[in-house]
Amino acid sequence: MPTPPPAEPDVPPLPTVRANWRDWVRAPLSALAALGCALLIAALWWNTQQRIAFERDQATGAAEQANANLAIAYEQQIERMLKAAEQVAALVRKNYLEHGTLRDLPQWSSEGVIRESMFRIISVVNAQGDIVASSEAASAVNYSDRAFFRAQRERTDDTLYINAPVLGRVSGQWQVPMSLRITREDGSFGGVVVLSVDPAEFTRFSQQAQLHARGLVELTGLDGIVRSRAIGTDSRFGENAQTLPWFQRRAEQPAGAFVDDGSAIDGVPRIVSYRSVAHYPLMVTVGTSYELELAATEQRRAVYLTITTAASAALLLTTLLFMGMLARQRAAMRALRTSEAQFRATFRQAASGMAHIAPDGSILGANDTFCDLLGYSLVELRSLSFFALCDEETRTAQRALFEQRLSAPADTSAPQIEKLYRRKDGSPVWVNEALGLVLGAGGEPAFVIAVAQDISARKLLEARLSHAATHDALTGLPNRVLLLRRLERALATARAEDTQVGVLCVDLDGFKEVNDQWGHARGDLLLREVARRLRACLRAHDTVARFGGDEFSLLLPVVAQPLDCETVARKIVRALAEPYTLGGTTAHISASVGIALFPDHGSDASALLVHADHAMYRAKRLGKNQLSWSA
Repeated sequence: MPTPPPAEPDVPPLPTVRANWRDWVRAPLSALAALGCALLIAALWWNTQQRIAFERDQATGAAEQANANLAIAYEQQIERMLKAAEQVAALVRKNYLEHGTLRDLPQWSSEGVIRESMFRIISVVNAQGDIVASSEAASAVNYSDRAFFRAQRERTDDTLYINAPVLGRVSGQWQVPMSLRITREDGSFGGVVVLSVDPAEFTRFSQQAQLHARGLVELTGLDGIVRSRAIGTDSRFGENAQTLPWFQRRAEQPAGAFVDDGSAIDGVPRIVSYRSVAHYPLMVTVGTSYELELAATEQRRAVYLTITTAASAALLLTTLLFMGMLARQRAAMRALRTSEAQFRATFRQAASGMAHIAPDGSILGANDTFCDLLGYSLVELRSLSFFALCDEETRTAQRALFEQRLSAPADTSAPQIEKLYRRKDGSPVWVNEALGLVLGAGGEPAFVIAVAQDISARKLLEARLSHAATHDALTGLPNRVLLLRRLERALATARAEDTQVGVLCVDLDGFKEVNDQWGHARGDLLLREVARRLRACLRAHDTVARFGGDEFSLLLPVVAQPLDCETVARKIVRALAEPYTLGGTTAHISASVGIALFPDHGSDASALLVHADHAMYRAKRLGKNQLSWSA
């Protein structure tokens, strides 16, 4: 039989092979496109959430810093109030110990001996708890069961005791008693001097700081009792503070700031800052509405979410078009480039200034906000060093911080600092700056992202609050707080160098008549002119302060001989006796000056001021328009 021919191989037609190859390629491309789309959207949303979280943290940090500054100002105000109470109580106690009684105590306020209107009632209580003298008419009242009386009876130190709010037995109103121990010459307990203050006086700071209706100001004792709390126009006191978050935190940290959910008080979340009051068992708390502080940030969050949603939708649509119609690849690429351009535009128009800084400090790029912040164009910025944007004396420190950021791990939280930039025109601008590190493909530092937020307005407000806390609003002179601070420094120097310090109290004779005849507006003009003349009578290192009303005090930190004080006093008497032209009218006043000298008339600031004040009243009794030395 013949051998049959071999069978031909079973090879599919070429077109079928090409079709299978396309199907084999399309499936991975579609999967890769879907995976890439998902990763891009996830990255876009992650970046947006990171940005939102960053801005929220930045705004919260700025608000915490601002509240911390307000808490410092509030603490200083409370300390000034308590120091004033100590001075008044010490003055009453001194006169009581010297004379054995104070029948004229009700006249002290009307005669100007006690000038603090916040002290509603001032009483002297003997060792048995009975009131022996009071600025208000009082029936037979005994305080031996009061906490402040028992505390002062048991203690031996000479410190002010701030009682929890109680219902006054003389006034019938809620008061915060503040007491000072009376110690007899033999060291035994002789009673107390007690001053009663309306609890609302302790939180008037909320009106000065112009906090919103949801703003919180609170003074609390370390015994866990609220002395005074103000939320808007609502004022409370006497409540238990031991469950409050800031009271519990203070046990571990004397000062701090945090975000509170408000559940302990009224359910309003707040950014809270608290501090312990120096020298007193008290703490102050300032809180502002979290919602109001982050209102601008939440508005930007809505914008970011809208843009991210739009970008995500664009990416998803692009991917679906790519998967369904590979023939439209060019159109899909154009849509992707458009989406990228939108994202870049969003970066350029961000509310915070952003700049990319090379490791050598050169500026690689910046958004429009950063350029506008400093007044440079992008081309000009690229020709500058990042360190040339700040003052020359701070460049070394800024370079060290920059080098520290370059050497830190990339995932380390970007430190935030407050620094001063110089605009192109030389004007200063304060910013809150954070530096973030971006690594290259090999793990080396590629560039640093600087994010700067303009805080010049807040810095200006802090400066104004600091100045207002130590200066008189009408005359611009230092107030009692600043004078006492400078007097303490001068006394410390004088003790170390065995020198003398002079203190003068000046009171205007006839000022009330000017006010009554021509009104307070011209009275204010007169006080400003008196302040100007007093400054002209002093040396550059001397201080003149207004204590209130028509009373001024002068500090001469360097006195070679007592006659120098008398020379200055006579110069003041002559200068203030000259006529005053006030809006077309001429006024005549004079001045009575009292002089006290360290160490002859006192060893501390309070004693010197009291002696100078007494000497001034002696000058008034001797006929006014003259000076008098302390006895």
